[in-house]
Amino acid sequence: MPFRRLRNMPINALLNQHTHLATLAQGWLASGASAFGVWSNGAPLAYWPNRDILEHPSLCVAIYCGQKILGDLRVSGLYDIQSQERLAAEANLVSHLIRLEEEMNTLVADLVDSQDRLLAVYQLTRSLRYYTTLEDTLRGLLFEAMRLVKTRAGFVMYAPENQGSIIIQYPENFGNTIGINQIFAQVKTRAKEISLTRDDFLGLYSDAADNLIFIPIRIRGAFIAGLGLINKDAGFSSPDIKLAQAIIEQAGTHIEQVLLQQETLEQNKVQRELDLARKVQLRLLPQHIPSIPGLDIAAHSRPARQIGGDFYDFISIPNRPFMVAVGDVSGKALSAALLMTMARTAIHSKASYMPNPEPELVMRNSNEDLFEDFLQVGMFATTFIGQYQPKSRTLVYANAGHSPIIYCSAGETPKLLGADSPPLGVLRTSMCKNHIVPLRPGDLLIIGTDGLNEARGPEEELFGYERLLNLISASVDMPACSILETIYTAIEAFSTGRPQDDDQTLVVIKGV
Repeated sequence: MPFRRLRNMPINALLNQHTHLATLAQGWLASGASAFGVWSNGAPLAYWPNRDILEHPSLCVAIYCGQKILGDLRVSGLYDIQSQERLAAEANLVSHLIRLEEEMNTLVADLVDSQDRLLAVYQLTRSLRYYTTLEDTLRGLLFEAMRLVKTRAGFVMYAPENQGSIIIQYPENFGNTIGINQIFAQVKTRAKEISLTRDDFLGLYSDAADNLIFIPIRIRGAFIAGLGLINKDAGFSSPDIKLAQAIIEQAGTHIEQVLLQQETLEQNKVQRELDLARKVQLRLLPQHIPSIPGLDIAAHSRPARQIGGDFYDFISIPNRPFMVAVGDVSGKALSAALLMTMARTAIHSKASYMPNPEPELVMRNSNEDLFEDFLQVGMFATTFIGQYQPKSRTLVYANAGHSPIIYCSAGETPKLLGADSPPLGVLRTSMCKNHIVPLRPGDLLIIGTDGLNEARGPEEELFGYERLLNLISASVDMPACSILETIYTAIEAFSTGRPQDDDQTLVVIKGV
Protein backbone atom coordinates (compact mmCIF):
# COMPACT_ATOMS: atom_id res chain seq x y z
CA MET A 1 0.00 0.00 0.00
CA PRO A 2 1.28 3.50 -0.76
CA PHE A 3 2.14 5.90 2.04
CA ARG A 4 -0.07 8.98 1.83
CA ARG A 5 0.52 12.30 3.61
CA LEU A 6 -1.98 15.15 3.76
CA ARG A 7 -0.70 18.43 2.36
CA ASN A 8 -0.05 21.50 4.50
CA MET A 9 0.24 19.40 7.70
CA PRO A 10 3.31 20.00 9.91
CA ILE A 11 6.01 17.42 9.66
CA ASN A 12 6.95 16.29 13.16
CA ALA A 13 8.72 13.45 14.80
CA LEU A 14 5.99 11.03 13.80
CA LEU A 15 6.37 11.73 10.11
CA ASN A 16 10.09 11.03 10.39
CA GLN A 17 9.08 7.43 11.07
CA HIS A 18 7.17 7.08 7.79
CA THR A 19 9.17 4.09 6.55
CA HIS A 20 8.54 2.14 9.73
CA LEU A 21 4.85 3.21 9.81
CA ALA A 22 4.37 2.00 6.22
CA THR A 23 5.79 -1.39 7.22
CA LEU A 24 3.38 -1.56 10.15
CA ALA A 25 0.48 -0.66 7.85
CA GLN A 26 1.33 -3.51 5.48
CA GLY A 27 1.35 -5.94 8.38
CA TRP A 28 -2.05 -4.82 9.68
CA LEU A 29 -3.70 -4.90 6.29
CA ALA A 30 -2.27 -8.39 5.71
CA SER A 31 -3.78 -9.44 9.06
CA GLY A 32 -7.29 -8.44 7.97
CA ALA A 33 -7.53 -4.81 9.05
CA SER A 34 -9.45 -2.56 6.71
CA ALA A 35 -7.32 0.54 7.44
CA PHE A 36 -4.31 1.77 9.44
CA GLY A 37 -3.34 5.35 10.18
CA VAL A 38 -1.54 7.87 12.34
CA TRP A 39 -3.31 10.86 13.89
CA SER A 40 -1.97 13.90 15.74
CA ASN A 41 -3.99 16.64 17.41
CA GLY A 42 -7.17 15.13 16.01
CA ALA A 43 -5.97 15.32 12.41
CA PRO A 44 -4.56 12.56 10.16
CA LEU A 45 -0.88 12.56 9.41
CA ALA A 46 -0.79 9.39 7.31
CA TYR A 47 -3.24 6.55 6.48
CA TRP A 48 -3.52 3.31 4.53
CA PRO A 49 -5.62 3.01 2.38
CA ASN A 50 -8.67 5.00 3.45
CA ARG A 51 -9.05 7.96 5.75
CA ASP A 52 -12.76 8.07 6.40
CA ILE A 53 -13.14 4.72 8.17
CA LEU A 54 -10.32 5.75 10.56
CA GLU A 55 -12.33 8.68 11.91
CA HIS A 56 -14.00 6.13 14.17
CA PRO A 57 -11.41 3.32 14.53
CA SER A 58 -12.06 0.00 16.19
CA LEU A 59 -8.64 0.19 17.94
CA CYS A 60 -6.71 3.29 19.05
CA VAL A 61 -3.54 3.61 21.17
CA ALA A 62 -1.71 6.85 22.10
CA ILE A 63 1.94 7.43 21.22
CA TYR A 64 3.90 9.02 24.08
CA CYS A 65 7.19 10.87 24.22
CA GLY A 66 7.87 11.18 27.93
CA GLN A 67 4.70 12.63 29.41
CA LYS A 68 3.64 14.24 26.14
CA ILE A 69 1.20 12.60 23.69
CA LEU A 70 2.50 12.98 20.15
CA GLY A 71 -0.46 11.29 18.47
CA ASP A 72 -2.11 7.89 18.18
CA LEU A 73 -2.13 4.74 16.05
CA ARG A 74 -5.51 3.72 14.62
CA VAL A 75 -6.81 0.43 13.21
CA SER A 76 -10.24 -0.31 11.68
CA GLY A 77 -11.79 -3.71 11.07
CA LEU A 78 -10.29 -5.66 14.03
CA TYR A 79 -11.71 -5.85 17.55
CA ASP A 80 -9.98 -8.66 19.49
CA ILE A 81 -7.76 -8.23 22.58
CA GLN A 82 -4.66 -9.66 20.85
CA SER A 83 -4.91 -6.93 18.20
CA GLN A 84 -5.27 -4.29 20.93
CA GLU A 85 -2.12 -5.55 22.70
CA ARG A 86 -0.26 -5.72 19.38
CA LEU A 87 -1.19 -2.10 18.59
CA ALA A 88 -0.06 -0.98 22.08
CA ALA A 89 3.29 -2.72 21.63
CA GLU A 90 3.78 -1.05 18.26
CA ALA A 91 2.90 2.36 19.75
CA ASN A 92 5.61 1.80 22.40
CA LEU A 93 8.05 0.83 19.66
CA VAL A 94 7.31 4.02 17.73
CA SER A 95 7.79 6.03 20.94
CA HIS A 96 11.13 4.33 21.48
CA LEU A 97 12.28 5.04 17.92
CA ILE A 98 11.29 8.70 18.28
CA ARG A 99 13.27 9.03 21.51
CA LEU A 100 16.30 7.43 19.88
CA GLU A 101 16.08 9.80 16.96
CA GLU A 102 15.78 12.83 19.24
CA GLU A 103 18.80 11.67 21.25
CA MET A 104 20.73 11.22 18.03
CA ASN A 105 19.71 14.68 16.84
CA THR A 106 20.76 16.16 20.19
CA LEU A 107 24.09 14.36 20.00
CA VAL A 108 24.69 15.61 16.45
CA ALA A 109 23.72 19.15 17.49
CA ASP A 110 26.10 18.99 20.47
CA LEU A 111 28.89 17.75 18.23
CA VAL A 112 28.27 20.55 15.76
CA ASP A 113 28.07 23.02 18.64
CA SER A 114 31.31 21.69 20.11
CA GLN A 115 32.99 21.87 16.73
CA ASP A 116 31.85 25.48 16.36
CA ARG A 117 33.24 26.32 19.81
CA LEU A 118 36.53 24.60 19.11
CA LEU A 119 36.84 26.43 15.81
CA ALA A 120 36.01 29.72 17.54
CA VAL A 121 38.60 29.09 20.26
CA TYR A 122 41.19 28.21 17.61
CA GLN A 123 40.46 31.40 15.68
CA LEU A 124 40.53 33.44 18.89
CA THR A 125 43.88 31.94 19.90
CA ARG A 126 45.37 32.69 16.50
CA SER A 127 44.22 36.31 16.61
CA LEU A 128 45.15 37.03 20.25
CA ARG A 129 48.66 35.61 20.06
CA TYR A 130 49.86 38.76 18.29
CA TYR A 131 48.78 41.03 21.17
CA THR A 132 51.32 41.62 23.93
CA THR A 133 49.74 44.46 25.91
CA LEU A 134 46.67 44.13 28.11
CA GLU A 135 44.70 46.86 26.34
CA ASP A 136 45.38 45.43 22.88
CA THR A 137 44.41 41.97 24.12
CA LEU A 138 41.11 43.23 25.53
CA ARG A 139 40.33 45.10 22.31
CA GLY A 140 41.17 42.04 20.21
CA LEU A 141 38.99 39.87 22.46
CA LEU A 142 36.03 42.20 22.00
CA PHE A 143 36.23 42.32 18.22
CA GLU A 144 36.79 38.57 17.84
CA ALA A 145 33.91 37.73 20.19
CA MET A 146 31.57 40.10 18.35
CA ARG A 147 32.55 38.54 15.04
CA LEU A 148 32.18 34.94 16.21
CA VAL A 149 28.89 35.41 18.07
CA LYS A 150 27.66 37.82 15.36
CA THR A 151 26.65 40.84 17.44
CA ARG A 152 26.60 44.46 16.42
CA ALA A 153 27.99 46.00 19.61
CA GLY A 154 29.87 45.10 22.77
CA PHE A 155 32.24 46.09 25.50
CA VAL A 156 34.99 44.53 27.57
CA MET A 157 36.27 45.67 30.95
CA TYR A 158 39.15 44.89 33.28
CA ALA A 159 38.69 46.07 36.87
CA PRO A 160 41.11 44.58 39.41
CA GLU A 161 40.66 45.48 43.07
CA ASN A 162 42.22 48.78 44.18
CA GLN A 163 43.38 49.62 40.65
CA GLY A 164 42.09 51.68 37.79
CA SER A 165 39.70 49.94 35.39
CA ILE A 166 39.95 49.60 31.61
CA ILE A 167 36.71 49.76 29.59
CA ILE A 168 36.66 49.36 25.81
CA GLN A 169 33.41 49.74 23.83
CA TYR A 170 32.43 49.25 20.24
CA PRO A 171 31.01 51.42 18.86
CA GLU A 172 32.82 53.94 21.02
CA ASN A 173 30.62 55.65 23.62
CA PHE A 174 27.79 53.22 22.79
CA GLY A 175 26.69 53.27 26.43
CA ASN A 176 27.60 54.90 29.72
CA THR A 177 30.34 53.43 31.90
CA ILE A 178 28.17 53.76 35.01
CA GLY A 179 25.81 51.20 33.50
CA ILE A 180 28.72 48.89 32.70
CA ASN A 181 29.94 49.04 36.29
CA GLN A 182 26.41 48.31 37.56
CA ILE A 183 26.15 45.27 35.28
CA PHE A 184 29.60 44.13 36.37
CA ALA A 185 28.62 44.43 40.03
CA GLN A 186 25.56 42.19 39.42
CA VAL A 187 27.66 39.59 37.63
CA LYS A 188 30.35 39.53 40.35
CA THR A 189 27.66 38.93 42.97
CA ARG A 190 26.12 36.08 40.98
CA ALA A 191 29.47 34.73 39.71
CA LYS A 192 27.79 33.77 36.43
CA GLU A 193 26.62 35.32 33.19
CA ILE A 194 23.68 37.70 33.04
CA SER A 195 21.21 38.18 30.19
CA LEU A 196 19.31 41.44 29.76
CA THR A 197 16.61 42.64 27.37
CA ARG A 198 15.69 46.11 26.23
CA ASP A 199 13.39 46.71 29.19
CA ASP A 200 16.29 45.98 31.53
CA PHE A 201 18.42 48.69 29.89
CA LEU A 202 16.17 51.68 30.59
CA GLY A 203 18.40 54.19 32.38
CA LEU A 204 21.02 51.51 32.98
CA TYR A 205 23.35 51.34 30.02
CA SER A 206 22.13 52.39 26.58
CA ASP A 207 18.84 53.08 24.87
CA ALA A 208 20.29 51.61 21.68
CA ALA A 209 20.71 48.14 23.23
CA ASP A 210 18.02 45.59 22.46
CA ASN A 211 19.60 42.56 24.13
CA LEU A 212 22.81 41.79 25.99
CA ILE A 213 24.74 39.00 27.61
CA PHE A 214 27.55 39.78 30.02
CA ILE A 215 29.93 36.99 31.00
CA PRO A 216 32.52 37.39 33.77
CA ILE A 217 36.15 36.47 33.11
CA ARG A 218 37.99 34.69 35.91
CA ILE A 219 41.60 35.82 36.07
CA ARG A 220 43.92 34.36 38.67
CA GLY A 221 41.00 32.98 40.58
CA ALA A 222 38.94 36.18 40.75
CA PHE A 223 36.25 37.75 38.57
CA ILE A 224 38.06 40.98 37.68
CA ALA A 225 37.07 41.27 34.02
CA GLY A 226 34.07 40.65 31.81
CA LEU A 227 32.75 40.66 28.24
CA GLY A 228 29.45 42.19 27.17
CA LEU A 229 27.93 41.30 23.78
CA ILE A 230 25.05 43.44 22.56
CA ASN A 231 22.36 43.36 19.87
CA LYS A 232 22.28 39.82 18.54
CA ASP A 233 19.66 39.49 15.82
CA ALA A 234 16.82 37.28 17.09
CA GLY A 235 18.34 37.29 20.59
CA PHE A 236 20.93 35.09 22.27
CA SER A 237 20.33 31.35 22.10
CA SER A 238 21.87 28.68 24.32
CA PRO A 239 24.54 27.85 21.68
CA ASP A 240 25.45 31.56 21.53
CA ILE A 241 26.00 31.64 25.28
CA LYS A 242 28.04 28.43 25.19
CA LEU A 243 30.16 29.85 22.40
CA ALA A 244 30.73 33.07 24.34
CA GLN A 245 31.68 31.06 27.45
CA ALA A 246 34.22 29.06 25.44
CA ILE A 247 35.69 32.33 24.14
CA ILE A 248 35.85 33.73 27.68
CA GLU A 249 37.60 30.67 29.07
CA GLN A 250 40.34 30.90 26.45
CA ALA A 251 40.55 34.69 26.77
CA GLY A 252 41.03 34.47 30.55
CA THR A 253 44.04 32.20 30.06
CA HIS A 254 45.54 34.55 27.47
CA ILE A 255 44.98 37.61 29.67
CA GLU A 256 46.81 35.86 32.50
CA GLN A 257 49.70 35.16 30.15
CA VAL A 258 49.81 38.80 29.05
CA LEU A 259 49.74 39.99 32.67
CA LEU A 260 52.54 37.58 33.55
CA GLN A 261 54.55 38.76 30.56
CA GLN A 262 54.06 42.41 31.53
CA GLU A 263 55.02 41.68 35.13
CA THR A 264 58.10 39.81 33.95
CA LEU A 265 59.08 42.72 31.72
CA GLU A 266 58.49 45.14 34.58
CA GLN A 267 60.52 42.98 36.95
CA ASN A 268 63.31 42.79 34.39
CA LYS A 269 63.19 46.56 34.04
CA VAL A 270 63.33 47.01 37.81
CA GLN A 271 66.14 44.45 37.97
CA ARG A 272 68.12 46.34 35.34
CA GLU A 273 67.57 49.58 37.25
CA LEU A 274 68.66 47.94 40.50
CA ASP A 275 71.72 46.51 38.80
CA LEU A 276 72.56 49.98 37.53
CA ALA A 277 71.96 51.47 40.99
CA ARG A 278 74.22 48.81 42.50
CA LYS A 279 77.00 49.67 40.03
CA VAL A 280 76.61 53.37 40.79
CA GLN A 281 76.62 52.72 44.52
CA LEU A 282 79.71 50.53 44.31
CA ARG A 283 81.44 53.24 42.32
CA LEU A 284 80.73 55.67 45.17
CA LEU A 285 82.67 53.46 47.58
CA PRO A 286 86.45 53.84 47.54
CA GLN A 287 87.91 51.93 44.62
CA HIS A 288 91.21 51.37 46.41
CA ILE A 289 92.55 51.56 49.92
CA PRO A 290 94.73 54.66 50.40
CA SER A 291 98.32 54.20 51.49
CA ILE A 292 98.75 56.14 54.72
CA PRO A 293 102.13 56.00 56.49
CA GLY A 294 101.79 54.38 59.90
CA LEU A 295 98.42 52.73 59.13
CA ASP A 296 97.33 49.34 57.83
CA ILE A 297 93.81 49.68 56.45
CA ALA A 298 91.23 47.19 55.12
CA ALA A 299 87.59 47.81 54.24
CA HIS A 300 84.63 46.04 52.68
CA SER A 301 80.85 46.33 52.47
CA ARG A 302 78.27 43.56 51.89
CA PRO A 303 74.77 44.84 51.11
CA ALA A 304 71.94 42.58 52.32
CA ARG A 305 70.22 43.26 49.02
CA GLN A 306 71.39 44.49 45.66
CA ILE A 307 71.69 47.99 47.06
CA GLY A 308 72.05 49.03 50.66
CA GLY A 309 72.19 51.86 53.16
CA ASP A 310 75.74 51.37 54.48
CA PHE A 311 78.71 53.36 53.27
CA TYR A 312 82.34 53.93 54.06
CA ASP A 313 84.61 56.58 52.61
CA PHE A 314 88.25 57.65 52.72
CA ILE A 315 89.18 61.27 52.11
CA SER A 316 92.84 61.33 51.20
CA ILE A 317 93.83 64.66 49.62
CA PRO A 318 97.38 66.02 49.43
CA ASN A 319 98.17 68.59 52.11
CA ARG A 320 94.97 67.73 54.01
CA PRO A 321 94.46 65.30 56.87
CA PHE A 322 93.41 61.74 56.08
CA MET A 323 89.77 61.13 57.08
CA VAL A 324 87.53 58.09 57.29
CA ALA A 325 83.73 57.99 57.43
CA VAL A 326 81.36 55.08 58.00
CA GLY A 327 77.57 55.37 58.00
CA ASP A 328 74.42 53.28 58.23
CA VAL A 329 71.14 54.75 57.00
CA SER A 330 67.99 53.36 58.63
CA GLY A 331 65.78 51.20 56.43
CA LYS A 332 66.74 49.08 53.47
CA ALA A 333 66.72 48.90 49.69
CA LEU A 334 66.23 51.90 47.40
CA SER A 335 65.15 54.52 49.95
CA ALA A 336 68.14 53.79 52.19
CA ALA A 337 70.47 53.73 49.18
CA LEU A 338 69.31 57.17 48.04
CA LEU A 339 69.80 58.72 51.47
CA MET A 340 73.12 56.91 51.84
CA THR A 341 74.31 58.61 48.67
CA MET A 342 73.18 61.99 49.99
CA ALA A 343 74.87 61.46 53.36
CA ARG A 344 78.10 60.17 51.85
CA THR A 345 78.21 63.09 49.39
CA ALA A 346 77.56 65.70 52.10
CA ILE A 347 80.26 64.31 54.43
CA HIS A 348 82.80 63.87 51.61
CA SER A 349 82.23 67.43 50.43
CA LYS A 350 82.60 68.94 53.91
CA ALA A 351 85.68 66.85 54.72
CA SER A 352 87.28 67.81 51.39
CA TYR A 353 86.68 71.57 51.37
CA MET A 354 86.14 72.87 54.89
CA PRO A 355 89.15 74.92 56.06
CA ASN A 356 89.23 73.06 59.36
CA PRO A 357 87.63 69.63 58.81
CA GLU A 358 87.50 68.51 62.43
CA PRO A 359 85.13 65.52 62.77
CA GLU A 360 82.64 67.32 65.05
CA LEU A 361 82.46 70.27 62.61
CA VAL A 362 82.07 68.01 59.57
CA MET A 363 79.31 66.12 61.43
CA ARG A 364 77.57 69.35 62.48
CA ASN A 365 77.61 70.87 59.00
CA SER A 366 76.51 67.62 57.34
CA ASN A 367 73.61 67.30 59.77
CA GLU A 368 72.47 70.82 58.91
CA ASP A 369 72.46 69.95 55.20
CA LEU A 370 70.65 66.63 55.65
CA PHE A 371 68.23 67.26 58.52
CA GLU A 372 65.21 68.44 56.50
CA ASP A 373 65.52 65.61 53.98
CA PHE A 374 65.81 62.97 56.68
CA LEU A 375 62.96 64.56 58.65
CA GLN A 376 60.56 64.43 55.71
CA VAL A 377 61.01 60.68 55.23
CA GLY A 378 61.37 59.79 58.92
CA MET A 379 64.84 58.28 58.54
CA PHE A 380 68.28 58.85 60.03
CA ALA A 381 71.91 57.80 59.61
CA THR A 382 74.30 56.62 62.30
CA THR A 383 77.69 58.04 61.37
CA PHE A 384 81.33 57.81 62.44
CA ILE A 385 83.90 60.35 61.20
CA GLY A 386 87.59 60.10 62.06
CA GLN A 387 90.62 62.26 61.27
CA TYR A 388 94.16 60.86 61.54
CA GLN A 389 96.89 63.00 63.10
CA PRO A 390 100.19 61.50 61.86
CA LYS A 391 102.45 63.59 64.14
CA SER A 392 100.78 62.42 67.31
CA ARG A 393 99.70 59.07 65.82
CA THR A 394 96.16 59.60 67.09
CA LEU A 395 92.70 59.49 65.59
CA VAL A 396 90.28 62.30 66.37
CA TYR A 397 86.70 61.08 65.90
CA ALA A 398 83.06 62.04 66.31
CA ASN A 399 80.32 59.43 66.68
CA ALA A 400 76.66 60.14 65.88
CA GLY A 401 74.86 57.09 67.25
CA HIS A 402 77.07 54.60 65.43
CA SER A 403 77.95 51.10 66.62
CA PRO A 404 79.94 48.91 66.82
CA ILE A 405 83.16 50.89 67.22
CA ILE A 406 85.80 48.68 68.84
CA TYR A 407 89.19 49.91 69.99
CA CYS A 408 92.02 47.72 71.16
CA SER A 409 95.25 49.24 72.44
CA ALA A 410 98.29 47.04 71.91
CA GLY A 411 98.46 44.33 74.58
CA GLU A 412 95.07 45.21 76.06
CA THR A 413 91.50 43.90 75.81
CA PRO A 414 89.22 45.21 73.03
CA LYS A 415 86.46 47.59 74.17
CA LEU A 416 83.42 49.25 72.65
CA LEU A 417 83.50 53.01 72.09
CA GLY A 418 80.10 54.59 72.65
CA ALA A 419 78.43 57.47 70.85
CA ASP A 420 77.80 60.86 72.44
CA SER A 421 75.14 62.08 69.99
CA PRO A 422 72.02 60.82 68.22
CA PRO A 423 72.30 59.84 64.54
CA LEU A 424 72.26 62.44 61.77
CA GLY A 425 68.74 63.62 60.99
CA VAL A 426 67.34 63.15 64.50
CA LEU A 427 68.10 66.60 65.96
CA ARG A 428 68.40 69.84 64.05
CA THR A 429 71.77 70.51 65.71
CA SER A 430 74.42 67.82 66.12
CA MET A 431 75.62 67.20 69.67
CA CYS A 432 78.84 65.45 68.59
CA LYS A 433 82.15 66.24 70.25
CA ASN A 434 85.68 65.27 69.27
CA HIS A 435 87.30 62.27 70.96
CA ILE A 436 90.83 60.92 70.60
CA VAL A 437 92.29 57.40 70.53
CA PRO A 438 95.95 56.50 69.89
CA LEU A 439 96.94 54.56 66.77
CA ARG A 440 100.46 53.55 67.68
CA PRO A 441 101.96 50.32 66.39
CA GLY A 442 99.72 47.41 67.38
CA ASP A 443 96.70 49.60 68.22
CA LEU A 444 93.55 48.53 66.45
CA LEU A 445 90.33 50.34 65.53
CA ILE A 446 87.33 48.44 64.13
CA ILE A 447 84.54 50.51 62.59
CA GLY A 448 81.56 48.34 61.66
CA THR A 449 77.82 48.56 61.12
CA ASP A 450 75.13 46.79 63.15
CA GLY A 451 74.63 44.19 60.44
CA LEU A 452 77.70 42.48 61.94
CA ASN A 453 76.69 42.12 65.60
CA GLU A 454 73.00 41.66 64.66
CA ALA A 455 73.63 38.80 62.24
CA ARG A 456 71.35 35.89 63.17
CA GLY A 457 71.99 32.19 63.39
CA PRO A 458 69.54 29.42 62.50
CA GLU A 459 67.92 29.64 65.97
CA GLU A 460 67.43 33.41 65.64
CA GLU A 461 70.33 34.00 68.04
CA LEU A 462 72.31 37.22 67.48
CA PHE A 463 76.04 37.12 66.81
CA GLY A 464 76.33 39.85 69.41
CA TYR A 465 79.05 42.12 70.77
CA GLU A 466 80.65 39.46 72.99
CA ARG A 467 81.45 37.13 70.11
CA LEU A 468 82.72 40.08 68.10
CA LEU A 469 85.01 41.25 70.93
CA ASN A 470 86.35 37.73 71.53
CA LEU A 471 86.97 37.29 67.81
CA ILE A 472 88.93 40.54 67.64
CA SER A 473 90.86 39.67 70.79
CA ALA A 474 92.01 36.44 69.15
CA SER A 475 93.09 38.13 65.91
CA VAL A 476 94.73 41.38 67.01
CA ASP A 477 98.14 40.23 65.83
CA MET A 478 96.96 39.69 62.27
CA PRO A 479 97.20 42.26 59.45
CA ALA A 480 94.14 44.43 58.86
CA CYS A 481 92.97 42.48 55.80
CA SER A 482 93.24 39.17 57.71
CA ILE A 483 91.26 40.58 60.63
CA LEU A 484 88.56 41.73 58.21
CA GLU A 485 88.38 38.32 56.51
CA THR A 486 88.30 36.53 59.89
CA ILE A 487 85.31 38.56 61.04
CA TYR A 488 83.33 38.05 57.84
CA THR A 489 84.13 34.33 57.76
CA ALA A 490 83.03 33.87 61.38
CA ILE A 491 79.75 35.69 60.84
CA GLU A 492 79.04 33.75 57.66
CA ALA A 493 79.70 30.45 59.45
CA PHE A 494 77.48 31.56 62.36
CA SER A 495 74.59 32.32 59.99
CA THR A 496 74.99 28.89 58.25
CA GLY A 497 73.30 29.84 55.02
CA ARG A 498 70.61 32.05 56.54
CA PRO A 499 69.85 35.04 54.28
CA GLN A 500 71.65 38.20 55.34
CA ASP A 501 69.23 40.47 57.23
CA ASP A 502 71.12 43.75 57.08
CA ASP A 503 74.05 45.40 55.33
CA GLN A 504 77.43 44.50 56.79
CA THR A 505 80.24 47.06 56.48
CA LEU A 506 83.62 46.86 58.12
CA VAL A 507 86.67 49.15 58.21
CA VAL A 508 89.80 47.92 60.01
CA ILE A 509 92.58 50.40 60.87
CA LYS A 510 95.74 49.20 62.57
CA GLY A 511 98.75 51.16 63.67
CA VAL A 512 102.02 49.82 62.20
